[in-house]
Amino acid sequence: MLSRSQALEAGLGRGAIQHRLDSGEWQRLHPGVYRIRGASPSWEQKLMAATLWAGPESAVSHRSAAALWKLDGVDADGLVEVTTARPRNPDMPQGITLHRTKLLTPSDAGWLGALRVTGLARTLIDLGAVVPDPAVVEAAMESALRRDEHLFDRMKERLETLGANGRRGAGVLRELLALRDPDAAPTESMFETLIERLLRRAGIEMPVRQYEVWDGDEFIARIDFAWLTVTPHVGLEPRGYWCHSGRAKFQSDTDRANSLGRTRWRIVYATWQDLVRRPEKILEPLQEYLA
Repeated sequence: MLSRSQALEAGLGRGAIQHRLDSGEWQRLHPGVYRIRGASPSWEQKLMAATLWAGPESAVSHRSAAALWKLDGVDADGLVEVTTARPRNPDMPQGITLHRTKLLTPSDAGWLGALRVTGLARTLIDLGAVVPDPAVVEAAMESALRRDEHLFDRMKERLETLGANGRRGAGVLRELLALRDPDAAPTESMFETLIERLLRRAGIEMPVRQYEVWDGDEFIARIDFAWLTVTPHVGLEPRGYWCHSGRAKFQSDTDRANSLGRTRWRIVYATWQDLVRRPEKILEPLQEYLA
């Protein structure tokens, strides 16, 4: 994969470029962007072709960037989304969703493998502008926080600059940051993020995340969500079948439950089916225990 300008810089003349195109050795993907014969088509290849066409002041962004970062809840589904600081691109190719920006600083974008991609903070701000469901943005944010413990502060700093002029998406992320305790541990999955959103909507006080339970010097368990303001303490554990199936896991879960019983915790277990179809199975016991 290369651009016409790269070929010229490498010493190929216009005639040599045209000969390769005529012979089928190169295939034109976009104006001035070529694929070398034998290179298997892929989504990542389409992203690279789009950034080569958009020029050096561009980066993979929005949902495409979130998918490359493997953020929770975001499936680009083959979408090619690019942001450019160039004022105008003639001959807009089909298959590219192009976003224009006045500024794409080194703090906004960098290299992720062979692709220039917006960083986590900028990606999350942009995501709020194109994803209608704030739950998806929050799940993506929590998974990004797992990757970078300093991201919370960087998001706030970037919002002060990018969000000052009413940038689309900035308001979504600003509201999510205002709701979040900056010292709280990130949730460990999209499942946990959606559980916390359910608690928030129900008006239940926010729990301590990832609380470690000890019996003297013996470590017992880490509770996903813990309420310490009542006695006995109350815990909430989202349980995905894929994480708790199998003989060995079944035994370790049983041992853990028995150990927690010795420490007099009340534990509410929540499944994905509970969350989606019958949230009262989660909320009612919690409200009873917390009362």
